[in-house]
Amino acid sequence: MISKADKTLQHVGNFTAQVQILDVPGEIKVGYSPIAFVRTGRSACKLTKINWKVGKETGGKKMEDPHSLKSNEMAEVVFEPLQHLVVDSFKHCEGLSRVALMEGNGVVMLGKCVATSAKDVK
Repeated sequence: MISKADKTLQHVGNFTAQVQILDVPGEIKVGYSPIAFVRTGRSACKLTKINWKVGKETGGKKMEDPHSLKSNEMAEVVFEPLQHLVVDSFKHCEGLSRVALMEGNGVVMLGKCVATSAKDVK
């Protein structure tokens, strides 16, 4: 629960995260919806955009606007929480920026939030 007097933390509309893809059998594309865990909060999050990725396939160079992600790649992606979720950028609060994304019982991605956009909650 967030104190109404505290205006620094808010529910996010979307957040940009720098993630490491761990062990995925296939490819991850836009529309993928894992469960995101931030501290004790959790929410299903929809992958809305892949900004860039780095991996063996790219030869260690940034590939802008790729169509999919595979295992052992690093990427910057944008997620949109489907329920209320409080996340903050790594610059402001390290503890509220670390994100674990799971599917079933396995961790798919680990990362940190680099930017957020607030959501109006009524």
